[in-house]
Order: sequence, then C-alpha cells, then structure tokens
Amino acid sequence: MPSLIIEKGADKGAASEIKEGGVLTIGRDAASGLHLTDTLASRHHCQVEWRDGAWFVVDVGSRNGTFLNGRRIRNERLAAGDEILVGETVILFQAEPPTVDPLIGKEIAGYRILQLLGKGGMGRVYKALQISLDRIVAIKILSKQYSSDEAFIARFRREAMSLAKLSHPNIVAVYDVGESDGHHFFSMEYMQGGSVARRISRGRKLEPDVAIGMMIDVASGLVYAEEKGVVHRDIKPENMMLDTLGNVKICDLGIAQTINDVIRESKPQGVFGSPHYIAPEQARGEAPDHRSDIYSLGASFYRVLSGQTMFRGKSARDVILMHLKEQPVPLCELEPSLPEDLCRAIEMMTQKDPIERCQSASEVVQMLEAVRHRMERPAIASRPRYSYRRRSRNKRTLAIVVAVVIVAAAIVVAKRYAG
Repeated sequence: MPSLIIEKGADKGAASEIKEGGVLTIGRDAASGLHLTDTLASRHHCQVEWRDGAWFVVDVGSRNGTFLNGRRIRNERLAAGDEILVGETVILFQAEPPTVDPLIGKEIAGYRILQLLGKGGMGRVYKALQISLDRIVAIKILSKQYSSDEAFIARFRREAMSLAKLSHPNIVAVYDVGESDGHHFFSMEYMQGGSVARRISRGRKLEPDVAIGMMIDVASGLVYAEEKGVVHRDIKPENMMLDTLGNVKICDLGIAQTINDVIRESKPQGVFGSPHYIAPEQARGEAPDHRSDIYSLGASFYRVLSGQTMFRGKSARDVILMHLKEQPVPLCELEPSLPEDLCRAIEMMTQKDPIERCQSASEVVQMLEAVRHRMERPAIASRPRYSYRRRSRNKRTLAIVVAVVIVAAAIVVAKRYAG
C-alpha cells in the first residue's frame, strides 16, 4: 500500500498510508489524513487521489502553493520517490513495494554510501565511509535539477573548495568536493547529534541555559566567518548541527547563496531561504552582510526559547512582509520567566534596520556571555548564605551539648563531695 512520509519539517517522521481508490488530504486541519503543524501550510492544502489507474497530487487552492520535485503544480501524476513540498514540509511519496535507494551500498569516488540521513533543497545527505582514511563522513549529493546546470556546478565547486579552507570549532568542516558517474557531491564532517531543528520539532523549546550555550557556539562560528568575509545567508535551526558532546556547528556556510540564486531564477513564486528567519534587507532583495546572519540567529533564538517563530502567516509572502513591517510579540510576554536582559539581547539582534542591530558577531558573543554570567551569579551567591546559616546552627547545637555536659559533670562532682 502506498504511503506518504514526512522527511523534513516540524512533523518529520509522521506517515500515512493511502488506500487505493481513495483520497488523502494534507493540511493543518486536524481532520486531514496527513495533519501538519507547519504554519505555512493551508488548512486544506492539497490531496493525493487515485484516478484513471494512477496516483495524482492536486493543489486545492492553497495560499502558498504545492510543489512536486521543485516545481509548482496544480494537478500532477505521482511516481515512486517523488517529493511534495508543502510550506516547509517535504513529503515523500513511497510506492509499494518500498523502493530501495540505489546509492546505498555503492562506492562513489572513494566513499561507500551507508545510510540516507535526510533530504534538503540541494539533494540528499548520506552517511558514508571514506575508505582511504577509514572515517565516517556526511556526503551531500546534488539533485539532478542542479547537476544538469553547468554554471551552477562551476559556482558550487568554487564555493565548496573555498569552504574546505575554513577551519573553526563551530563550523562543520568540508573535506572534499567532486564528481563521479554524474553525481556531484561534497563531503563534510559527520555530526552525530543531528540538528537543533530536530530538538525543537513539534513546538518544543529549550531551557534558557542550554539555548544560550548553543547560540554562543553559532555566534562564535559567525565571528570567524565574518573575519573571512563569508556570509551564510540562511542561518536557521536546520543549519545548526550538534556533535556527541552537544557542541553546535554551522553547516552549509556560504553555499546557501548559490542555492538561493538558482531557486529564485527557477521558481520566482516559490520560497527561497527560509521566510521564518530571513532578514528584512535580504527579503527586499538587497545584498546581505554579516548583520543579516545576526538577524537570522536572533530569529532562531526566539524560536528555540518560545517554541514558535517570530511571525506566523498563511503564506511565505505573509511571513516575509511581517519581517519587513511588523513587530513580533515581545519574547518576555510569551515566556515571562525569561530574564529581561536575555529578551533585550534578542531584540537587539533582530532590529529591522541593520544599523540599529548588533554590528558584529563578536558583539553578540560578548552580550550573551554577559547574560549567561548574570544568570549563573545568583546561584553562586546563595551558597555562602546557606553555609553560614548551617554553620551557625551547628555552633548553637555544639554550645548546647557542651553546656549540658558541663552541668552534668558539676552535678556528679557535687554529689561526690556531699557523700
């Protein structure tokens, strides 16, 4: 029986089988056959239906459109392995019997493909063994829609090769870039902890101390990128990866612009980048700089602390316009328990005018370190007071015991002399 499997988005991992001859609806309505929490999906977004001996995906008047394999559609026939994009949710159409990824177990340019890790705008990400060094890596293999564009491939190779020269504890290392049997790829450091986005899926949020540590890690990576003249252009929780110790590293540094340029040219009505985290100047089509990354980092920070994005609209266009014109609900109103200086820090990072925003990533690091220090200080200060009270009680108890012993001894001596 065919099925729909959510491979990327807030509802990643959810799935629903489709009965032959039936209709399965997709959207935010609770009664949908495949219910989404993606705020960019319409309540009744699209449906998959059996017709004329085949499966079709049909847009049912959604505000943000339905995309099939990167192309906006209204009514299109489905094939096994097709990807449906609804808002920011990627849904795989899986036919029965399940198709096996043809690359699993194969060797590409000295890398043995072990496991599919996920899919994104660029293509598929696999866990692989780099045979020559006997180490586990992640390898991104570009989708065919990009591999056939020679200008894109040339630019992609230049970007990836320049990134391979970068080295920082908070940036995912790029090892290699190449092509084999028509597969264009680049290999990079394998991050076993997954993404921050996975930690906050389905509206979950992080404790302030954990979130501050993560954002300081990302900001530290951006300090290095700023020194090297590299702008990420798509900072968001999906591009923040964790190692086994919980350290956060930025992935896809600098490559986002290459991808976004292609998407803008091929899908002018579609979503490029991420509307939930895009800086206002970037949304206006202006050239982004390191302050744009700071805005996106602040928007990501808002999300991990509150469990929701800064703006919520019926379409990507609505959300982008909100970044341009509206103010978000103050974070401290959503989360009254958060320290006020932490809320102010995020507000400074997300000012709409870049001139009024934090001017450098190093300024962000210093600001967040100060907030963290102030959060830790009360706990440290409280310990001496507790110890002092405990010592005082111990002294009083000891004095009472000594007094009793002295009185008892005096009574014994008095009785002896009396006898």
